[in-house]
Amino acid sequence: MRDAGFESYVNSSDPELASLQNMNTVVLPNGESIDFGHLLASMNLVYNGIPITGSWGGDCEELARQYYGQAGDAAGYAEAMRASFNIDDDGTLSRFSNGDLRADLDSVVVGSKVTKDTDLAEALRSYYANLTEYDRVKEFISLSFGTVDTSSTAFADAVYSALLEDSGMQLLFYMNGMWTVKGWQIKDDYAPAVRGATDLFAEYLANAVNHEKIKSETNDRLVAMGGQALADALEALGDTDAAQAALTAAEEMANNAQSTVSSGSDVVSAARENLQTNFNVKVFQLILLIAAGLAAFMLVFSMVMFVVHRKEN
Repeated sequence: MRDAGFESYVNSSDPELASLQNMNTVVLPNGESIDFGHLLASMNLVYNGIPITGSWGGDCEELARQYYGQAGDAAGYAEAMRASFNIDDDGTLSRFSNGDLRADLDSVVVGSKVTKDTDLAEALRSYYANLTEYDRVKEFISLSFGTVDTSSTAFADAVYSALLEDSGMQLLFYMNGMWTVKGWQIKDDYAPAVRGATDLFAEYLANAVNHEKIKSETNDRLVAMGGQALADALEALGDTDAAQAALTAAEEMANNAQSTVSSGSDVVSAARENLQTNFNVKVFQLILLIAAGLAAFMLVFSMVMFVVHRKEN
């Protein structure tokens, strides 16, 4: 629900800000456009320990659902998706436009550094000053996948694996009928579409950094791996079999790769820890379903801070 009291406060403080409440696309200093509401909503999820579902993973899932049934294998899906992926669109044609793509990358990079004391407007101004596509993508890759060689075919595998291993994505796939309890994995008929989407995304990332090897100073990855939290969420949805399957899969993964996933910052580590122990499925569903409403609130707040800061200077 929109906060009428806050809207009244904003309008009385500066009536010129009223028009910002319905602003979606913002032109960055370098001339690029970005879906600003998408950016803020995704940053919120990254800050709360859901970095993949709230950004690129969610868009890959939407792209897969958009093209489901239109190809026979991952390569065919990737080729079909190329027509709408990373295009300049307001959401009419594309589920993964260029504005969405930039918002996904930027939300991970900026969101991973946000703390409760961060001046959000200043953080965004600083980040977008002299930003290049290369710098944006390089930092995103480092945060999301650690040290990787983007010229290797293994890079696309790493992107796909990161998507499927993430507990938030598993829940999202499950809630959309794309995940099977048997073996706790992506359904066979959806796998090619999802793989096509992640392959196309990996191709874009590799091209943006000239197929270089990206070295992470910490080799940490922003992946939420709350196996118990996921099981609790599925229990809350009333599916005991799915909960047990998810927990078993998470335990097997933990045994096979003890140290493959860790946080890229203290704040994300704390958020992930909280996600693993205190996950609330209703809150998660609410975040996914009304992210736009939350983004509108954050949009007005950040713009108020921006204007106040600018007037003070």
